[in-house]
Amino acid sequence: MGRRLLRQLTLGAALAALGLSLWPHVTPQDAERDPGEARSRVAVPEARPEPEPVGEEHAAECGARPLGVPSGAPPRLECVEARAIVREVHARFAGTAAAPPARLFSDLLVGWLDPHGLWSAAPDATPARTLRRHARALLDELREDDGTPCAAAVESGAALERWVTTLARTYARASAGASTVSTRRAHQLALLPAFQDDPVTESARSLSRTLAVRVASFAKAHPELGGELERVAKNRYYPELDADGWGEAVLSAAVRAYVSALDPHGAWAPFDEEWSLYADEPGLDGGPRLWGRVTRTAVGVRVLEDPTPPLEMGDLVLAVDGMLTAGMPLEQAEQLARVEPDDGATRRALVLRAGEPRPRELVVDLGVAEEPELLETPLESERVEYGDGSVVIVRLSHIADGMEDALAERLSEARAENTQGVLLDLRSNGGGSTRAALGIAGLFLPGARLFPLSARGRLVDVMRAAVPAPEHVWTGPVAALVDGYTASAAEMIAGALTAYGRGPVVGSRTFGKGCIQEYADDHTGRGVLRITSLLFALPDGAPVQGVGVSPTVLLPLPVPREREATVPGALSSYRGPDVRGNEQPHAPAWPAHGGTVGPCAEPLVCTALRRLGTPVAPLRAARGRRVTARTAAGSSAARP
Repeated sequence: MGRRLLRQLTLGAALAALGLSLWPHVTPQDAERDPGEARSRVAVPEARPEPEPVGEEHAAECGARPLGVPSGAPPRLECVEARAIVREVHARFAGTAAAPPARLFSDLLVGWLDPHGLWSAAPDATPARTLRRHARALLDELREDDGTPCAAAVESGAALERWVTTLARTYARASAGASTVSTRRAHQLALLPAFQDDPVTESARSLSRTLAVRVASFAKAHPELGGELERVAKNRYYPELDADGWGEAVLSAAVRAYVSALDPHGAWAPFDEEWSLYADEPGLDGGPRLWGRVTRTAVGVRVLEDPTPPLEMGDLVLAVDGMLTAGMPLEQAEQLARVEPDDGATRRALVLRAGEPRPRELVVDLGVAEEPELLETPLESERVEYGDGSVVIVRLSHIADGMEDALAERLSEARAENTQGVLLDLRSNGGGSTRAALGIAGLFLPGARLFPLSARGRLVDVMRAAVPAPEHVWTGPVAALVDGYTASAAEMIAGALTAYGRGPVVGSRTFGKGCIQEYADDHTGRGVLRITSLLFALPDGAPVQGVGVSPTVLLPLPVPREREATVPGALSSYRGPDVRGNEQPHAPAWPAHGGTVGPCAEPLVCTALRRLGTPVAPLRAARGRRVTARTAAGSSAARP
């Protein structure tokens, strides 16, 4: 339930990651600076190791171990564990770790606690009132460090114990009274979706009766597995926990709510549901899996998208490798689809296929022994007539590891074809891998000092562009096309080009996500944490967080529904020092097109090229002052 609300808070933005090796790099000369000196150039010691960004793959310490097989049980944390994770969040967070708003915290808590719409999210679920009443006390308990028990969590757990016991009785009565139906009808009921996303409008009592009838009908139709399926389903829908056990479930949900209420790009997940942290990240869902998306029914999960053969669309998966899926939370079901098989290649799925009389067992060969490609598809590009020659438009929909190598190859082809310029189309690019962004920037600004990094107002380090082989460096005209949905690592690329005067940025002001997240196993060993640990500014010190990158050539583009600055809890902007090096790159001006542009697959691209080819003053990266470019209308636009 809570995951959908969390996705709205995180905007589905592509999140980069950095290792904790950044923290020891803080030096006395990098102490808090006078805001009035924010634009002064600072010296970054050459001996300081460069941070190693970890991008589309999550942090190395997470990636070193396989995903765990989910249990189907509600995640639980002891009081001391929950407090330890919150302390770790405070230590890692780039901003001030003040208590999140109690109302937002309670909304998220009620959702995260209830994976089915039975325990707290349903309109008749009485524990929700207790949870909301104790929200402030729960917040205080999580932040305590005096060894006192988490009394509010236990009291909330007692309310859950009473409520779930009541629902279990309702379920038992409906199950006992379920009439025998035909196998065909039992299958029809088994294939029906059973649960709602937020908001939940069906009462928990009504849903309990529905679940009981569907599970009982299927069990009677298939007695060979019905007894075990009935037992597992009932235990997952109505866990037999005492007040302390339910209190631990409350604390697990409270930690998830706390992290995402404090940090709109942050999250914590137990190992059973770890995949939920990576599910919305571009480039992270390309590995082997049984399916892409499912819907839960009373007795299993039904495949809606991207089944791996011999699985088919619409198949009802009852079990995977002997693990029944009935009553499994959605986050756990998604993780179950991506668990690495014991033999490294195959997994077994018990499947009911529509129209068939009995379930069948399928062996799915995932071929995980083969090393997956970092970039599965070639870059989308287009060659457009431009003046006496042509230009290449390269579409970057997200920033994935390996993309810098693919772009280097495309630039080599462009060089051989006597291309007059390259336009990087970064529209609607939510970002992705920081490593790839530095690699892409290096193709145009090899080795350049790029982004000053800050945590809690202190300069931590400076990121550098990669240094590719000389034959891979593009020295010709380049520009970036952006819009209000260009974010994060994509803003890095566009911002680097404009800060150094290497090429103009065309379009509209970008989203303004100037923060970086890291992934790490939490120190309790109970789950994985994603937290905003750093803010970055452009090489000339201009802020990105909450501000975005302003174009040097403005185009009338649709205004986004929201920006980073409007996200509840978003960190304040960070204006850094000017870290540009003394050696300025050659920045050739875009050649005039003489009125010959296109045709283009998209008219807006031709509009951008016409604006680029209008005679303008040469772009130059003058140290210590902003770089401006005169637009076709005769006015000048500067970076933020």
